Amino acid sequence: MSFVIDAALVGTGGMMPLPNRWLSSVLLRYAGHLILFDCGEGTQISLRSLGWGIKDIDLILISHVHGDHVTGLPGLLLTQGNSGRTEPLQIVGPAGLRQVVSGLLSVARSLPFAVECRELTAADGERVGLEELSVTWVEAEHHVECLAYRLDLPRGPRFLPEQARQLGVAIQDWKRLQRGEIVSGVRPSDVLGPPRRGLSIGLVTDTRPTEAIARLVWDVDLLVCEATFGSDEDQPRAVERKHMTFREAAQLAKDARARQLVLTHFSPALVEPEAYLGNAAEVFPETIVGRDHLTLSLRFPEE
Repeated sequence: MSFVIDAALVGTGGMMPLPNRWLSSVLLRYAGHLILFDCGEGTQISLRSLGWGIKDIDLILISHVHGDHVTGLPGLLLTQGNSGRTEPLQIVGPAGLRQVVSGLLSVARSLPFAVECRELTAADGERVGLEELSVTWVEAEHHVECLAYRLDLPRGPRFLPEQARQLGVAIQDWKRLQRGEIVSGVRPSDVLGPPRRGLSIGLVTDTRPTEAIARLVWDVDLLVCEATFGSDEDQPRAVERKHMTFREAAQLAKDARARQLVLTHFSPALVEPEAYLGNAAEVFPETIVGRDHLTLSLRFPEE
């Protein structure tokens, strides 16, 4: 298992790309996989500048099907095909996703890999994820069907070698115990320590703050959250347009007891988002104003 998740803001803009700000998107790197959250116009250009690669994107999470979150898909998938990808790619998102993706891919019909498009519902009990990394979701509050996501990487209990030796377990059988098998009457619980905290990330955009989202992202290590409007005076506009202000995003992070907040999805009119940091930090001090290509790494804590 990989002990680290890298997160990069591919873009931080809402509605339209700007000369110095690509559209809101997040790339996660884990155990040789890349996971992309949203893919608006020009996303692959910013991905190239980031330099993490494009071919190895195995899972794409779509928040909703507004153009600034999906219209980069055809070019991205064509680039993957031209890079020699043959493995299936999974795209997941809200109701209506399949029809939109089908339309977009009318200009990319000859891909050398399968595109598995899946619409998620609140009652969906099937698993989404890669290897040990799992994805859960709830409905957000926007003008169209929209989803907020949480990614979790669990961490197994510490293996206690002295306990295993005292119980007479051969070294070559230790991994079997760690996998949950019983070996010669010795149970995994006999040689494993207490539960340990894993890693978690929340991805939230184009929504009003809701109790359901706060529950979804409870105690995450990193919350990447939309903050379309910087000024508190824009709160009525945020309500009307189903977005958040800096202060509202910070309150969501506080209510959810997140450990760190990164703000993104800024209005094109928000020329200097950093100028409004105080509105968020006053509520939630562990706030960072996002910028394109900002990179963070989450690691299991040392023991």
